[in-house]
Amino acid sequence: MDVIKKREGGGNTAAVVKLVDEDETPRPPKPASRALIRRPAPAAPPLGGTPIPEDLQPLHALLARRTPELTGAVYHTTIRELARLSKIPPQSAEYGVAKTYLELLLALPWKRVSEDESVDLKVARERLEEEHEGLEEVKRRVVEYLAVYRLKKQLFAVAQAKKTSSDAPSINGAPIDPSTASELLELIPSDERAAAEAPLPPAIEDGPPVGGYRDKGPILLLVGPPGVGKTSIARSLASCLGRKFHRISLGGVRDEAEIRGHRRTYVGALPGLPVQALRKVGVSNPVILLDEMDKLSTNSFHGDPSAALLEALDPAQNWGFHDHYLGDVPIDLSQVMFVATANSLDTIPAPLLDRCEVIQCAGYVMEEKVRIAARFLVKKQMEENGLKEGLVSVDDEGLRRVIEDYTRESGVRSLEREIAKLMRAKAVEYSQSLSVPSATTPANTSLSSNAASYNPTITAGDIERILGLPRFESELREASAAPGVVHGLSYQGSGMGGVLVLEAATVPLHGGRGGSLRCTGRLGEVIQESADLAFTWVKAHAVELGVQDAMRGVDVHLHLPSGSIKKDGPSAGIAMVMAFVSLLSDRAVPPTTAMTGEITLRGLVTPVGGIKEKVLGAHRAGIKRILMSERNKKDVEADIPDSIKQDVEFKFVRTIGEALEIVWGKEVWAMGSGPDGRSRTEARL
Repeated sequence: MDVIKKREGGGNTAAVVKLVDEDETPRPPKPASRALIRRPAPAAPPLGGTPIPEDLQPLHALLARRTPELTGAVYHTTIRELARLSKIPPQSAEYGVAKTYLELLLALPWKRVSEDESVDLKVARERLEEEHEGLEEVKRRVVEYLAVYRLKKQLFAVAQAKKTSSDAPSINGAPIDPSTASELLELIPSDERAAAEAPLPPAIEDGPPVGGYRDKGPILLLVGPPGVGKTSIARSLASCLGRKFHRISLGGVRDEAEIRGHRRTYVGALPGLPVQALRKVGVSNPVILLDEMDKLSTNSFHGDPSAALLEALDPAQNWGFHDHYLGDVPIDLSQVMFVATANSLDTIPAPLLDRCEVIQCAGYVMEEKVRIAARFLVKKQMEENGLKEGLVSVDDEGLRRVIEDYTRESGVRSLEREIAKLMRAKAVEYSQSLSVPSATTPANTSLSSNAASYNPTITAGDIERILGLPRFESELREASAAPGVVHGLSYQGSGMGGVLVLEAATVPLHGGRGGSLRCTGRLGEVIQESADLAFTWVKAHAVELGVQDAMRGVDVHLHLPSGSIKKDGPSAGIAMVMAFVSLLSDRAVPPTTAMTGEITLRGLVTPVGGIKEKVLGAHRAGIKRILMSERNKKDVEADIPDSIKQDVEFKFVRTIGEALEIVWGKEVWAMGSGPDGRSRTEARL
């Protein structure tokens, strides 16, 4: 055995021991496939003082720059993950996962907020009025929200000022003067002064943060039909507060991981939608719109996303929201202002709905749509179709024609599409009238001499020429005053209302007693029970109504048109009674009269829901008189605009007898001059 010593440059001596058997020939080297490849030891984290690998230097620099903005849990997790990352080979798949995780941690706005603008209620109200037509209740609630927010933030600022003064550094109870503090710093040795001046690593918090203002107000849930301006209201709210705005679409989300994120062990894992929103806006206090909350899927094998939203929306616990991708690092969502939208409340789970304050956004009436089109839609479509101001004008009568004959909605989206068709047609006419139709010709500010034939005005007579034949007719245009035909009111789940036509007819029987009822029109169980109840009431009071002879030897068939649409609910009870009495007594109900209300077996008319939507739909259809329960009077007074109250006559009734007398007078009763019949029916109540 020979011991060989080799001296290398730099003064370091390394002993290499080599064992050689002189009697045996040297063994051949091992195959390359089995050779052990060694790499230099990885660098330690920045606190270790060793050189930092080149590919990790940007992360270390970013950590040093963002340390004051990090929470304690984020800082210590980042240090730990950096140390672990430096020991992972770069070609390993785990290396990319860990590096992406660190980049996300350092990209999130943990303590970075956007300074709120001073909330001026007058300016906010003017901005809402300028950007939105109608929606008075919604705008009033938004202004209330802003007023409360401003007052609560002022109280918080006063409390923080007192707390800051009490927490000032002191010696024996006396505050330290800044100049004295700098003199004390000079006493520290120069080699330790840099460490003393550096900010301390943030401590790990165990509880809600106490730094910035956190509004624990209600989560606003805007409910209404499509196209009424729910998203626009949320944008205006963010604009009034001076905050960044981000929209999260919840329609069709069926995986709980879309809210809470995927665990990092999965390939292609991502954080949840709230965390992605904070990373995109770059601040921790944006206004986040949860759009289409009612479209969340609750029947899924991948968990319930609506249940995952409970923690994110609860002000008492969302200061420590846990995203699966972030692991054990909680993120603060308490400074986020959440606003949600929905078309219907029926599909929103009760625990989620309990965390929200519901604000109803009803549809627009005719005059509001005309003003919206004149103020916003026409100008917007002119710009999108390359038409300068003054090249197109649409009078109010033309807009009414478009609304009545070519749209059937509570919002204005279809109206905007029809106006876009008008603008495109005028763009073609104007382009053809130009003297030099060249792409290089600069745009003229006025009509050329050869364009004198161009007419910029669109009148009601031009609508059919451009848009074609009307697609919708008035729901009362085909109606006539015929016995057995009555108009009820319907409410659709999308937030729209309309007129529901009921038709009744008698079917003669040969040799039978008759008196049975048949219902068609794809009716649900509840509405079929309402029909049976209404028919039973009519048969029970046939003598007072004088229809006992008309019921002998006939069956009654009740049909609700639009058979492809499923119908259900108890609100057509009063209309069914009116249809049966009209048919059997051979009296017609005026086609401009509609009614809604549930009935009892004793003849009481009870209240129903969706009054505002039903009334708006009836007004669009041309109804002039509406009958409903007297217990719905408060809904009419609170929700119906004054312009509709002037056009529609409301009649509130307590019993079926009162409704019959409003339509046909006291002559509806067969006994005496009228009062005796009604008194006998009401005596049974």
